[in-house]
Amino acid sequence: GVDERRFDPAQHHGAREAKRAELGLGMGELVVGMVTRLVREKGCVDFFKMAARIAERRPEARFLMVGIPEGADQSDGIDPAKLMREYGISHRCIALENCTDMPELYAAMDILTLPSYREGIPRSLIEGGAMGLPVVASDIRGCREVVADGETGLLFTLKDVEAFAATIERLLDDDDLRRGMGAQGRRRVMARYTEARTTERVACCYRQCLEEGRRS
Repeated sequence: GVDERRFDPAQHHGAREAKRAELGLGMGELVVGMVTRLVREKGCVDFFKMAARIAERRPEARFLMVGIPEGADQSDGIDPAKLMREYGISHRCIALENCTDMPELYAAMDILTLPSYREGIPRSLIEGGAMGLPVVASDIRGCREVVADGETGLLFTLKDVEAFAATIERLLDDDDLRRGMGAQGRRRVMARYTEARTTERVACCYRQCLEEGRRS
């Protein structure tokens, strides 16, 4: 679960404006973000491919990659700066590493995405949902648990970059849809994925096991 006291938009008044000013993002721009380990299996390459497609058609779109770099011995690791140059979007994309100001960075985004190939329970989608962001994610186990497709965000077919871009554009086109899904996403996280609720579920499991042990 996430700390509902830290990941709460109400606790970060002015964070959107301040963080965008710090990053050189205009208030009229629409920011598509991703928060992840910098490895291929998280769909990082797909993110930059999607960004390149949308950048050609949407001058108001910007892209923000917030990553945790892997060690030099990680064969699956990626270099965001290299990929930004390769796909010709260095002027439209910002890449950050090892950040701790995550609530402020989520506040600066309009859409959060995770085109991952494999997940357990994706923490970034829970954090983003808590901050009121609509999410776009690959249609895989884990993402399907966190995202209520069509309610708190949208799922797309795994590794289908064209579908990924089209799904992002659907949200870019519709301010009301983004806001509505973001609000629904926060309600879903508060109901299911806070630290308090997760701790209570674990404690309940232990209590049930203890009770069954006593009965037997």
